[in-house]
Amino acid sequence: MNQENDSPQEPQPAEGTQWIKAAIAAHEGALLRYANHFVHDIDTARDVVQDTFLKLCRQREDEMRPKLAKWLFAVCRNRAIDIKRKESRMKPSPDYQIAEKPDAGPDPGGQLANKEAAAGLLKQLAALPDRQQEILRLKFSGGLSYKQIAEVTGLTVSNVGVILHTAIGKLRKQMLGVDDVGHAPGSHSG
Repeated sequence: MNQENDSPQEPQPAEGTQWIKAAIAAHEGALLRYANHFVHDIDTARDVVQDTFLKLCRQREDEMRPKLAKWLFAVCRNRAIDIKRKESRMKPSPDYQIAEKPDAGPDPGGQLANKEAAAGLLKQLAALPDRQQEILRLKFSGGLSYKQIAEVTGLTVSNVGVILHTAIGKLRKQMLGVDDVGHAPGSHSG
């Protein structure tokens, strides 16, 4: 009996899909938030993310490993933009409606304060220009590097850095309640 013929040529289904399951576990939430940023509808965002992972299933693991996050966000972005272009009417849906995993902390008061702070930050984030929102989401929700963000968005690495710096500065000012000169509302210098 030839041992080469006794061993299966194709990977077992459980082995072949394990990396896909790991990719879904690691990136699904961030991709949902990212897609929702474009389509403003959680069900449509889920469809976009599902399409993204279906495309991933047709890829080879060894080719995808080094570029997985960047590839997922680029495919998700392109699919979301395609859908947004095709739909003439959209109903906005705030990001905070996307289900988040509950905090492990037992303190309900602290959890409420964290949720209120997060809702406030999301409100401030929504006031930023779309490009700044996208860069912030890719960096902090997606965990992408400046280079990966540049590749996903078609910007230069330095442009990504400038946009990210500007967006964080605006958020900081909004959260602290200061104007462009650094004064709190209603305060006077001199």
